[in-house]
Amino acid sequence: MKLHKKAGVVLAALWVLMTVMGGTAEAHFSSTGFSDITVKDKSLEYNLFLLERELLEAMPQLDGNGDGRLSEDELSSENDELTALVHDRLIVTGNNKVGTGVVLAAKQTEKAKVPMIEIDINYDFGEPVDRYMVQYNFYDGTNPDHRSYATIRMGKQSIVQVINSSNNILQMEGYHGTDAESSDAGTAQGDAGSKSLTTSSSWTSVLKDFLTMGMEHIWSGADHMLFLCGLILASGTSGWTMLKLVSAFTVGHSITLVLSAMDLASLSPLIVEPLIALSIVFVAFETMFRKRFPQLQGKQIAVTVMFGMVHGFGFAEILHGTMSGNIALPLFSFNLGVEIGQLVVLAIVIPILWLIRKLIASTSNRQMWWTYATSSVVGLMGLYWLIERLISDFTM
Repeated sequence: MKLHKKAGVVLAALWVLMTVMGGTAEAHFSSTGFSDITVKDKSLEYNLFLLERELLEAMPQLDGNGDGRLSEDELSSENDELTALVHDRLIVTGNNKVGTGVVLAAKQTEKAKVPMIEIDINYDFGEPVDRYMVQYNFYDGTNPDHRSYATIRMGKQSIVQVINSSNNILQMEGYHGTDAESSDAGTAQGDAGSKSLTTSSSWTSVLKDFLTMGMEHIWSGADHMLFLCGLILASGTSGWTMLKLVSAFTVGHSITLVLSAMDLASLSPLIVEPLIALSIVFVAFETMFRKRFPQLQGKQIAVTVMFGMVHGFGFAEILHGTMSGNIALPLFSFNLGVEIGQLVVLAIVIPILWLIRKLIASTSNRQMWWTYATSSVVGLMGLYWLIERLISDFTM
């Protein structure tokens, strides 16, 4: 195959990759909600958090004036349409009796560093309840990947559960007695998938949920994957350099993941997302023009650690508001999932890039062409995301 034909094949493949990644640039905000549930003797309090755009998608008639935003009047607890939405999408039973949810308040707020709509709902059953059940249906065909991070509180205990389309039913024993008497009172179970979330033996479910969450966050985050590809290209043909760069990225994002999840450090997504895109542009620029800027040589590791810390804030974004109390296991599980997801990406991408490089980069000129072509695609994609996210920030 002639060189120009090989080049056409490679660029076509890269263009497809860029198009696919461009469609998932907002993967971090795909569809996320939160459920803060407080179990009491005769009642259940439910604080529901949803993105405004998802609430409007579920019930566009809430936007009475058609301006694409929800005002305080439109979020009034007396809004019959809001109450109807809650009754339709959230079913709560106590001792097998369906409860009537009373919307106490609905307001603009912030959760997990992201603007959201909070809907406070109370289910009063009027008598002691031995078992509650919650069926969560705030997802539809437009957001099949929607998930809600539920924190269930019973006295002094708290349990973390991930609700999604395949696991949308929670069962909880009723809470009786004082907080001091509740050490063995509360258990919660997720029906779909037969998940057991008892407070004494829930570690396996927490491990599985947050491990999966970490892997999916890498795989659905096109910008994270493209940055990893940029690191591979920056390492050239040196396996040792690639190992050092990937390790530096891991160290960086692990540091801020821990600090952010523990609320010791935080950075708004409005800042983090453009910085992540900028990191992609930088790694591509550095790969192409390393020889022209000798001052950058020898600083790859430090720069990669720094950008890894930026990506760490992006990883931790979905952990905010999901962990109260015991955070060690969810944090470890999520970080482990990120690392496993990262290794899977590397295991797939490295052989492909190595094979293409072997096919078309047999001479120094072709090697230079390969470096410029692939790094240009990475850099242009990063630049596209950078501009898109900056424009999005200014128009919010």
